[in-house]
Amino acid sequence: MNRAGSYATFYVGNFFFGIPIAVGVEVTKGQEVTPVPLGPKEVAGFFNLRGQIVTAINMRTRLNLSQDPNDADSLSIFFQDQDHLFALLVDRVGDFTEVTEQTFEETPSNLDSNARELIVGVHKLADKLLLVLDTHKIVAGIDLVQN
Repeated sequence: MNRAGSYATFYVGNFFFGIPIAVGVEVTKGQEVTPVPLGPKEVAGFFNLRGQIVTAINMRTRLNLSQDPNDADSLSIFFQDQDHLFALLVDRVGDFTEVTEQTFEETPSNLDSNARELIVGVHKLADKLLLVLDTHKIVAGIDLVQN
């Protein structure tokens, strides 16, 4: 994974995350999610985006965070992984942010092992830390995509 580049940023709880825009990022609000019975707990359900079925992943559940009573207002950040379209349901969307190799640091070893599995590193920005997520690991970790 290239450490420098452009990232789509978003918040889940008080955490500030980013995913590379190279994975095909798009943001929408107000998508109606159809729940899937007996699916993995992280999968909020499916919805139709311009004729394509999208798997919606609840990032609060995926990150083992408590649920927000305002989950109905969540935003969707779309990305492509192995020819499948996914949406991350997040609390708030940030800006597109450009970062350099010089601001990057490896994932701290004192993070919870579940978080370390998803976070590939941290960019030190002027006013906060950007936690960089590996989109493939997000979906592979819930057995949606074969490794």
